[in-house]
Amino acid sequence: MKRIPVVLLLSVACYVPQAAGQAPGAAPPQSLAGVVRLNKVPVSNEVLKVKLPRPVEKQLSNGIKLLVVESHRVPNITLTIRIPTGDLRNPPDLPGLADATAALIRLGTKTSNSQQIAEKLAELGASLSFGSGEDNGTIGVSAMTENFDAALALLTDVLLNPTFPQDEFDKWKNRQKAQLEQMKSQPGFLASEQMYKILYPDDARKTIRLTVASLDKMTRDDVVAHYKKYYVPSGQWAGIAGDVTPAEAVAKLEKALGTWKGGPVARVTMPMPEPIAEKKVYFIARPNSVQTVLMVANRAIARDSPEYIQCQVMNRVLGAGPSSRLFRKIREEKGYTYGIGSGFSATRVINFFTASTSVRTDVTVPALTEILKEFRDIREQAVPADELADAKSAIVAGFVLGLESSSAVLSRWLEQREYGFPEDYWDTYSQKVMAVTAADVQGVAKKYVPVDNAQIIAVGDPKVADLLGTFGAVTSVTPDNN
Repeated sequence: MKRIPVVLLLSVACYVPQAAGQAPGAAPPQSLAGVVRLNKVPVSNEVLKVKLPRPVEKQLSNGIKLLVVESHRVPNITLTIRIPTGDLRNPPDLPGLADATAALIRLGTKTSNSQQIAEKLAELGASLSFGSGEDNGTIGVSAMTENFDAALALLTDVLLNPTFPQDEFDKWKNRQKAQLEQMKSQPGFLASEQMYKILYPDDARKTIRLTVASLDKMTRDDVVAHYKKYYVPSGQWAGIAGDVTPAEAVAKLEKALGTWKGGPVARVTMPMPEPIAEKKVYFIARPNSVQTVLMVANRAIARDSPEYIQCQVMNRVLGAGPSSRLFRKIREEKGYTYGIGSGFSATRVINFFTASTSVRTDVTVPALTEILKEFRDIREQAVPADELADAKSAIVAGFVLGLESSSAVLSRWLEQREYGFPEDYWDTYSQKVMAVTAADVQGVAKKYVPVDNAQIIAVGDPKVADLLGTFGAVTSVTPDNN
């Protein structure tokens, strides 16, 4: 999972001082009595009987393990290949190198420059992507059936013959420096970066993004070295879905990528520490800010935790979507913000829970008080039966609707293989969600929703720092200008 500052997803609209539909200057409602949850989703027993189409598993000559999901409903083919690049493979003094390699690889080959590559993709109506996550990367191509072979040939050229032109590298560095300067002014970004330093202070997870120092130091040779070491088939999974048979898929990939060779690359392994035990408050000053970004977080679970599904149900009640308690309380009832949400970030190497919002400076303390109150309530009181049923139904409905395309089905199978889940994991997913009880929800809330051990981060006007003292001793943090 690529690291994205959570607050940035919410803060665009958070400068609106009143809740949507509320007249300016009008007092917010004093209770939830008039707030109606509109997204109640009925779930029939038939919906619970999901059975995903089984993929056909093949082994390519270069070691790639291939899953094929055949579906001829739409004349389109999508290919995803996983490779062992990733931000946690960056040298300690070059954070961002994996991102740089993914960005630069498609900007020139021995036969085509970046403009010609873009024009060819447009002509084919195809998409080509290279991405870097924390502990792995992905290569993707998608096109209509009649254009897939040509799109695959273009992918092969970009993957096997990149030139990483020096002029493109220099332009990219200049763009990144400008973006870093802009990001330093974004309170959500500052809060997110501080959160990673708090949660993972002793290893590479605390700083994996590009920095000014790493940009200044990074050379084209560094990018080429990363490419040669990690852009190889290393026995990881790949998947192809759509209008293609298993035999055709193997033939196409052997022809296009048969000469792409590599060897095993060890997986990234990181400790998954327990939640921090002591409550702490961190403040980053942003003079003259009219809003305060608030983030409350702590370490939680990895993706393969047996409590993952229970946590998803619990969070659907607490902070996922407009029917959640946080949204209804902080936005609809109190009118403190335009948006608020919470969630779990859970992979092999990342394990945290966080809630985030942006509120007017003058309501910083009451907003944070209400957030922590909602945290306490879901820990201390059983979720009512109807609220729990609505949350579970919404999760199941979203899951089923998300299986409409063959590429979506493929992504589920790749996740199943990645984490070694049972073969029937997705077939029984709906039943597992519906089996979660109020006691399960309360149990995981007590373990992973932080109150007495909350890690509170606030970014706002300096006058807010003194106000936050009611929540604990405040540590002032100076943003890293790097």
